[in-house]
Amino acid sequence: MRVLFCCTGGAGHLLPLRPLAQALRARGHAVAWVTAPDALHFLAGQGFEQFMAGPTFDDSRGQFRRAFAEAAGLRGEPLSAFTFPRLFGAILAPAMLQGVDDAVRRWRPDFVVHEPAALAAPLICEQRGLRHIAHGYGLRPPIDYLAAAMQWFGPHWCRRGLRAPADGGVFRHRCLNIAPASLEPSAPSPGGRCWRFNPYRPAGPSVVALPDELRHLARSPSTSGPRVYLTFGTVFNRSAALVAAAQAAARLGGALVITVGVNGEPERLAGLAGRSQVLRFVDQRALMPHCDLVVSHGGAGTVLGAAAHGLPQLVLPQAADHFRNARALDAAGAGVVVESDRQTTDILESTMRALLSNTTLAERARRLAAEMAALPDADAAALELEQWHASSDAR
Repeated sequence: MRVLFCCTGGAGHLLPLRPLAQALRARGHAVAWVTAPDALHFLAGQGFEQFMAGPTFDDSRGQFRRAFAEAAGLRGEPLSAFTFPRLFGAILAPAMLQGVDDAVRRWRPDFVVHEPAALAAPLICEQRGLRHIAHGYGLRPPIDYLAAAMQWFGPHWCRRGLRAPADGGVFRHRCLNIAPASLEPSAPSPGGRCWRFNPYRPAGPSVVALPDELRHLARSPSTSGPRVYLTFGTVFNRSAALVAAAQAAARLGGALVITVGVNGEPERLAGLAGRSQVLRFVDQRALMPHCDLVVSHGGAGTVLGAAAHGLPQLVLPQAADHFRNARALDAAGAGVVVESDRQTTDILESTMRALLSNTTLAERARRLAAEMAALPDADAAALELEQWHASSDAR
C-alpha cells in the first residue's frame, strides 16, 4: 500500500499518528507525510518521504492573533471553542490545500490518514476520488467545533463544485480512535466505522533508553521521595502555572523532571529545590516507567501516555482540549484537576501530596492502564488497514 499521512503540524497532533506510520512502514508499505514545514523534524531519519503544506506553527498562530484579536480577551473553554474553528477552519485549512493537493497528485497514495483538525485532507480526497481515514490525536473534537470550522472553510468546498459537509467530511470513510472507552464513553461511532487502538504502549523500564542525566530515576528508591514528571507541552510551556507547579513539586523532596520544549524558558525554573532536572525534551515512554506522578496542562499526548503507564495525574488545564481531557480523566477517577484560578504553589503542593497518598485513585489509574493495554496496538491497526484496503468496501 501507499499511505499518505496528513497533519496540521503541532507536536500534539503529529506524534500520536507516528506509531501507526512506523508500523505500516515496518510491514513493507510505502508511507509519506504532508505537514507543516517546521514539523518535519519529528520525522527525521525515519525514512518517510515528506511534503510541506501550510505555514509554520508560529506563523499560523501569528495569523490567528492578527485576524482574531478578540481571542486575547478569552480564557478557558470559551477560548477553546473560539480558537478551534478559526485556527483550523479559517487559517490552516485554506493554507494547506495547495500543499496537500500537490502531495496527493505527485505521490499518488492509495488512501490518506489524517488527524481530525487537518480539514484540507477530506476536501482534497473528495476532489481526487480518494478514501481517507481520520486518526485521532486524543478525544474526538466536539461536533459543534467542526460545524463552526466549516462556516469558515465550507466556501472552499463550494468553490470546487462540491457540497460542504457539516462535519467537514472528516469521518466519512473510517476513523481510528486512540482514546479508551473509559475516557470517551459517549463518543459517536460514524456508521459503525470507528476502530479503537492504543498507540501508547509502554516501552518498559529500560534504563538504557534514559538520557544520562535521568538515570538516577531508575535507581532512586521510593523512600527517597516521589518521582514527578512535569510538562506543559510545546505550546503552553511559558505559562505561569508551569512555574507554580515546578515550585510545588520541588517542595515534595523527591526527583523532578521538567520539560519545556524547544521554545521554552528554562531560566524561569532555575534555583528549584531538591533533585530537579529541566530539559527541552524527553522520550515519555522511557521516562514514565520510573515516575510516581505526572503533572501536566492536560494535552492529549501526555494524558494518554501517562494513562497507559497507570500513573496518577494532576491536570492544570490551560486551553485547547485540556478541559475536556481533564474532565474525562476526573470522571474515570484516574486524575485530579485544579482549575486556573487555583493554580498557586501552595494549593498545588497540597494537591500533589494528597494525590500521591490516594490509593483509590492509584488503583483506578492502574485499571485505566489495563484497559488501554487490552486494546490492539499500532501493528494491529496497520493490519486492520491492510484488510480494509483489500476489502470491497475500500474500493
